[in-house]
Amino acid sequence: MQNRKIAVDLVYTWVNGEDEDYLKTCFEYSGGTRDTNPERYRDTYQLLKYSLRSVVKHIDWFNKIYIVTARPQVPEWIDASHPKIRVVHHDEIIDEEYLPTFNPNCIESFLHKIPGLQKHFLYINDDFLFGSKTEIHDFFPNGKIRIFNTLFGENLPWRIYDGKNDIIGLGIIEHTPLFINKDYWEAMTKLFPDKMDQTRSNKFRKDEDLMTYKFFRYFMLKYKRQESQPIYIRDLLKINTFHKIMNHLPSQRKAFLRLERKKPKFYCLNDDQRDNPNPEVVKLVKGFLDRMYPERSEFEGF
Repeated sequence: MQNRKIAVDLVYTWVNGEDEDYLKTCFEYSGGTRDTNPERYRDTYQLLKYSLRSVVKHIDWFNKIYIVTARPQVPEWIDASHPKIRVVHHDEIIDEEYLPTFNPNCIESFLHKIPGLQKHFLYINDDFLFGSKTEIHDFFPNGKIRIFNTLFGENLPWRIYDGKNDIIGLGIIEHTPLFINKDYWEAMTKLFPDKMDQTRSNKFRKDEDLMTYKFFRYFMLKYKRQESQPIYIRDLLKINTFHKIMNHLPSQRKAFLRLERKKPKFYCLNDDQRDNPNPEVVKLVKGFLDRMYPERSEFEGF
């Protein structure tokens, strides 16, 4: 079977962290300021909208798009009636005992329960975008799942955690789209049941969580090595860029010029502007997004 004939869905997780009702609930459960870090929830750049524009521009092989979010949220600009879009609320896939949750590791651990989800799907954070033509074989060549979370093809168990043991901590190899076999994802969640239950019970992300996007790569390289294709960092750098949006305007200008010239297959714009974004940097980033993706996608309502 040719990869192009495989049905592949796209799955996003998203939240409107500026919604007053959401913030009220969030603060009720919050254990401290770290839990409500604005970088994790704000939507300064409406990156999901531009990510979908980049999908339409550079990917022609996806089946449907699922957007997983907290009830009752729906992106205000989206056409939720579009046949290729479905908004999935947490209570449709996450066991009641873990709700509400603000922990991405909990939310992601239930992605395989999305109703109607294809066996293969590409998991994309809303700050991931596509910069040039991207094919299935960029993630799934010859029936093998590419594993980007590696320096030299290694499988280091301690790298499934954040915190002091994650000494490498390279954003370039962590912040990439993740091609997933739904059956393998479910098997992963059952590998360490006690640790998974603890992760799911944490209302907010904790250092001791099973970091799902790392955990899956570990699972694949350890238990499904024959179905995996590790990608060395030198090869990943050719197709992916990880960029932190920070408040120093001159360096950001240079970085976005490089990004615009390179046009990587996929890249991440990671908000690292703390609680006081530089308005000139905000203007710079918005200008970049409008130049790269000027046309409304079919998923935007009127």
